Amino acid sequence: MKVLVSVLLAIVLALIGALVFVLVSGPSQRPASTERVEITPARLQRGKYLAEAVLGCFDCHSDHDYEKYGAPAIGPAGAGGICMTEAQGFPGDICMPNITPDTQTGLGGWTDGEIMRAIREGVDRNGKALFPLMPYRQYAAISDEDTRAVVAYLRSLPPVNKATAERRVDLHWRLGIKLVPRALEGPVPEPNRQDRVAYGQYLAKVSGCLFCHTPVNRTHEPISGMEFAGGQELPGGVRSPNLTPHPTGMGDRTEAQFVAMFKAFEIPAGDLPAVPVKDNTQMPWLSRAKLTEADLGAIYAYLRTVRPVDRVVQKRPLPKLPAR
Repeated sequence: MKVLVSVLLAIVLALIGALVFVLVSGPSQRPASTERVEITPARLQRGKYLAEAVLGCFDCHSDHDYEKYGAPAIGPAGAGGICMTEAQGFPGDICMPNITPDTQTGLGGWTDGEIMRAIREGVDRNGKALFPLMPYRQYAAISDEDTRAVVAYLRSLPPVNKATAERRVDLHWRLGIKLVPRALEGPVPEPNRQDRVAYGQYLAKVSGCLFCHTPVNRTHEPISGMEFAGGQELPGGVRSPNLTPHPTGMGDRTEAQFVAMFKAFEIPAGDLPAVPVKDNTQMPWLSRAKLTEADLGAIYAYLRTVRPVDRVVQKRPLPKLPAR
């Protein structure tokens, strides 16, 4: 009996010790680089394209008009303001921060190295884990030079003094979030833009195609072998479609059709139709419509090489029906 009590006590103490360790420890991280990014015309041009089209930074870090299809951005770019709430199915309230160079409420007080670390490694300037709505696990693939370009462009934005609310999430999420960030193990090279499929793979990952169109398990980890197969439930109850080359996915859709699907949204915001907020799309058509036809074609070329998955995705789940 004494042995059993001792074993149980040891287990309880170990669990308490593990809980205390998780509570007081920070996420996996390395010191932020001391590099200062040189702002050049080439970096500003590339950074603008990455932030506005490829990465869609302002899809989250700006206010939007959700009563127009595609939710065009309104107000200052990068000033933050969107909040995800418990009512929307999130584990608390998570507001997108101000990423303009304002010194009080934005990134003005951050070093270039701290911004680069946050984008790709998921920790803020104080080493606190960012909520994984920020897709930093995917952004870890952004090359060093592309990351510098993004930083250069963010530095060029007009500073906006706009504070956003602090994150408030459930205790188990506060603990679990600390396990998500991963420190980069070394330099991230430039993708080979001359290799259409390889560059398409790069764009498909960092632009969020993989992030949204891969189903996840109960802990929101991507299900291996189901890459791009769709079915992930997004805010609003919409499920992402299957992008694999299976007939239940993109099937025989041509490159021209794929590109045209995006370019149809390259129109003035005033021409977008009005929709009820609940019926708006979760697909960032408006930002991704800014991708060049060449880059959209590269993504298409890569998607044709992924494993076909037989998976019919119902865009919206069926309502709960009474038992018969």
